[in-house]
Amino acid sequence: MRARRKYGETGFGAVFALLLALTFFLGACASPPAPGPNVTRVVLVWLKNPESRPDRARVTNAAHSLRMIPGVMKVEVVRSIPSLAPGSDQSFDLGVIITFREHGALRRYEKDPRHLETMRRYLRPTVRRYEVFNLSSR
Repeated sequence: MRARRKYGETGFGAVFALLLALTFFLGACASPPAPGPNVTRVVLVWLKNPESRPDRARVTNAAHSLRMIPGVMKVEVVRSIPSLAPGSDQSFDLGVIITFREHGALRRYEKDPRHLETMRRYLRPTVRRYEVFNLSSR
């Protein structure tokens, strides 16, 4: 009669540890993608009802939803932007800062149906005026 091994004695733990170590090793060897010239879009927003918390929340949520569009790396909603050019109108209610992977991502974003739907459905009803600035890291 053959003796049965207990589960812990079969070597599964050793195999799992080896696979885990191999995964970390290969991950460390992979070179990260070369950074491209990021593009940052700054949108200054003047709300129709600046004191309306629901309108601010609507614009903030709509802006953050744009993160799902390919090529968008980061979206921030801020109340002030200290590095605006001298003479810029700083009376805006919210600033939306969107960082794109590269110029092509910005071009695709501008035509993306999700971006256009967000503008139509959420921003146009609550925004009185907006200004857009595109800044490149090059």
